[in-house]
Amino acid sequence: TLEQVGPSALEGALALATIRDLKTQSCVNMLLALAAVIYLSVNIVCMVINSYDIDDPEEAATTPQTFHRLEFWGTFCFNVVDVFAIIFSPKRLSQITAAPLLLKLVIFVNVGGSFTSALLVTVNLEKFEIPSHEIEYFNELTVSIFDLVLLASLIRGMGGTKLRDQKGNQVIPSLLLVGCALVIALVQLSIYNFMGWEKSEDGYEANGEHLAHYFEFSFQIISAGITFWFTMDNKFVADGKLQQVMESIGNGTFASDDTSDCDEDQSEF
Repeated sequence: TLEQVGPSALEGALALATIRDLKTQSCVNMLLALAAVIYLSVNIVCMVINSYDIDDPEEAATTPQTFHRLEFWGTFCFNVVDVFAIIFSPKRLSQITAAPLLLKLVIFVNVGGSFTSALLVTVNLEKFEIPSHEIEYFNELTVSIFDLVLLASLIRGMGGTKLRDQKGNQVIPSLLLVGCALVIALVQLSIYNFMGWEKSEDGYEANGEHLAHYFEFSFQIISAGITFWFTMDNKFVADGKLQQVMESIGNGTFASDDTSDCDEDQSEF
């Protein structure tokens, strides 16, 4: 029972659990940041591939199937990375967003939509290319909302006074970044749907698909950069809390230290 266990033993167990959680959060966020960089590189590669005519076997850098699978499955994996970035954040969900229900809805649409479109492209690219692109381009509108949530969390400067002062000067550039991403998402959706359609042997093809891809990959590069920033900030916050815990253990004030409650962050999701 708790009466039979000394307060020092309980404090030691709590300290070990807190240290373990913070180390896990720091490590996972470092891996997520690397995944964001990889996704950024994937979009650069896709942009290079798109500069060739993939419908021309002699000029194409790869087959249309390979190109679209790389595009769609990369987006799905990145949306999963975004979910883990929220789950393993050392900040409470209430500190990240004031509308957790909206965030959960956006995550549902992002992951579900990207997986559906990726699966359709894998099953049959010729038959499902148009609906897959429509789902993906609409999905990027919700991704921009998710990016806004991440940037809003960063702007609040939950990483400490010094970081707060630094980020306070970045409000306008950050909002402009998200605004730019939202405009790109709207433009690519308009280009794909309103530049006309051409009938082919396999059905209809969008005349604006080639151009829309450039906007799509530009949007994804911005989104990957925001996620990289968010996850690296999470790592620094977790490392900072870990240092505070170690110092409080050393001077015997851990039980009354506010950093010991950081393991509650995940329960709100």
